[in-house]
Amino acid sequence: MRADAAPFTDRIGILGAGRAGTALARAAATVGIPVNIASSRSPSQMKYHLAQYAPQATAVEAKDIGTGVSLVVLMVPQDDLDDVDVGSLAGLTLIDATNRWDDAPLPGWLEDGLAAGRSSSEVIAEHFHSSRLVKALNHISHWDLDSDSSTLQTQQRALALASDYKADAALVARLVSTLGFTPVLVGELAKGGLLEPEGEIFNQVLSPAQLRTLLHES
Repeated sequence: MRADAAPFTDRIGILGAGRAGTALARAAATVGIPVNIASSRSPSQMKYHLAQYAPQATAVEAKDIGTGVSLVVLMVPQDDLDDVDVGSLAGLTLIDATNRWDDAPLPGWLEDGLAAGRSSSEVIAEHFHSSRLVKALNHISHWDLDSDSSTLQTQQRALALASDYKADAALVARLVSTLGFTPVLVGELAKGGLLEPEGEIFNQVLSPAQLRTLLHES
């Protein structure tokens, strides 16, 4: 997947204003990507929180997160997924940057899908059936995500993507590249399990060659 495509400059939406969501908002701002951000709180309730942690992001209502953006990044805890309005994300490229943790209570539909041996992103894609889902940005810590973009480009750290939609994966690859990383497509969404917390990729600083080697060995 090409990392030298035109820089990503479109406005993005981030659903979730915790540590990961605000880190992505800051990282996007440093490379000139405008951000709308929403959470379970109203924009007025987020005012002081964002002033401290993501001052350049625009707070919007969660129901409006898909308005005027090219894609939305899902960064809410998986146990809160039932609170996300599926219709508000209809027709959009949706980046699943969520993770599942052993001690976290999950919605019943997600528990059932995982018990059936499917990756979390496959189950989440089925739930958000009116969106085109790309698994990405979940296997890097929020500290590393918020690193200096020029340093990241020098390091050429690889970030993996998985999706059943080639055009949407290419769009997300442009975003990843603009943020300072090297995108590596691992395959269809079923391969998204490789990016999850128990996988060898998770939270590892890898070059594109090292990432591809691990994928080949998995």
